Amino acid sequence: MKGAFAMKSYWDQTIQTMRPEEVRERQLKLLRRQIQYVYDRAPFYRDLYDRHGLKPHQIQTWDDFRKRVPVFHKDDLRDYQKRTGDPFSGLLCVPRSQLVGLWTSSGTTGLPTLGAYTRTDMATAIEYMTRSYWDAGVRPGQRAFLININFHWLMPLTWGMSRRLGLRPLLFDFGHAMMAERIAQWILDYRPDVIPSITTELATLVPVALRKMGYDPAGVLQDVKMITTMGEALTDTARSNLQLEWGGVTVRDGAGCGEGYVWMFEGSCEHPGAHYWGDIGYVEVLDPDTGEITGEPVGRGELVASNLLVQGVPYVRFGTEDYVEIYDDHCERMGHPYGRILGRSNWRVRVRGEDFLPYDVENVIQRYPETRKAEFFITREAEMQDTLTVSIAYDRDLTRDPDKLLQSLSHALENELRVPVAITWVQPSEIPRPVPHKLQKFVDRSKNH
Repeated sequence: MKGAFAMKSYWDQTIQTMRPEEVRERQLKLLRRQIQYVYDRAPFYRDLYDRHGLKPHQIQTWDDFRKRVPVFHKDDLRDYQKRTGDPFSGLLCVPRSQLVGLWTSSGTTGLPTLGAYTRTDMATAIEYMTRSYWDAGVRPGQRAFLININFHWLMPLTWGMSRRLGLRPLLFDFGHAMMAERIAQWILDYRPDVIPSITTELATLVPVALRKMGYDPAGVLQDVKMITTMGEALTDTARSNLQLEWGGVTVRDGAGCGEGYVWMFEGSCEHPGAHYWGDIGYVEVLDPDTGEITGEPVGRGELVASNLLVQGVPYVRFGTEDYVEIYDDHCERMGHPYGRILGRSNWRVRVRGEDFLPYDVENVIQRYPETRKAEFFITREAEMQDTLTVSIAYDRDLTRDPDKLLQSLSHALENELRVPVAITWVQPSEIPRPVPHKLQKFVDRSKNH
């Protein structure tokens, strides 16, 4: 029985192979139900909808939904929390006694907000993760090394996924870059098959740690069959570097905010993006400059997420501030949409009429061993500027001539991005780190001018 279980192609074939029109029909039905649910139970939504003259019964069609239901952001929740003292920002729809787990957001963009799971929400989220990891190729009996930070929303879900799939997990205490050598030692001792949800930064530092310990990283890490990266956008260059340094490992990228329930995970499909499960979450794309939703949920812009099944702390039309690219076709295997997260929508710098993200710079500088760790930030000097300003920390053990490296990097960036680039060397400690597991690769100085 176990062998037959492991051989099946889909975790839930009926759901995963739904036609796009079936997914859309289900989404509208669930959105209408969810809007009534939050209006009846959550003071934040009742206040928001009343201010916009919205009553749930008015939402009958997709056109009604797009035109009438307001989009909100985290700052709206923070304002509500400060005004009322409610740690759940008016979103809680069930008695607190029904909550089985709480978590906080990472605080990348400001004051952390509080999230929670009911037992049903936890099961829904674990089902989401289980589908994604099964589709990525994870199978029962594999050894899994879990490196999620304990406060993070991913920890209970990754643990739950590992139990659903029958993995053999080892839980690590704190997945921070400063723990790279300890993690490398545990990889030596435990020999995991899969490492779920490792940050891109940490995945880059593990081979460095092994080399310092006297090991050939590729020789040690070639036994790891798969890693899934989380925490920041994975560039094509970073993927190639990881595959090389980890001895040919399969790299699957994942991304998304805990509130969204539209987490994107790369599966076995061969396309330039990652699926999210449209029966659990609904995605729209917002133009961050105009504040308008695009006509279809495709293209580049800010990801707007709606939970379709969440009972405890639901989010409906939540502007996540993640800058995404959603594709307008569907893969042959599944009718669920796919795309990828490129960064934060407010981390864009406009140079000579073009928008640039840290992602664009990172894809270039990671081609150089001296800057492969991607410790850098771009700076917004003004709303419109003539030069892209980049501050980079280089690896002093690998750099013989910083001036020559700066000249080479400047030429490569200008050739790739087609705008003037000004590079400044900085120390790694000068790179902003708002939370332990993330670098902030954007600094806004425009308000100081």
